[in-house]
Amino acid sequence: MDFSIKVLQKGKITIPIKIRRMLGIREGDILTLKVVGGRIIILPPRTIINPTEALDGLLEDIVIETSIKEELKKSSSKRIERKISRSRL
Repeated sequence: MDFSIKVLQKGKITIPIKIRRMLGIREGDILTLKVVGGRIIILPPRTIINPTEALDGLLEDIVIETSIKEELKKSSSKRIERKISRSRL
């Protein structure tokens, strides 16, 4: 879904009503604005972004296949295995 918006005086923009309704954005909400890979990402309130999703497709010729959650599981498993092997000595 693509929309064109115009930047007004002092950098103001209007988020189309369809998007505001879809994302539950109301007057007075605080939005998060991020600049990633030369692109502007506007996050609605209460949004937690997955870093791998934010980067996927923004870096040319790089595909993010392993999620951070999977990497954490692997490193935790390795630490547990080391502790178990030390306790057996």
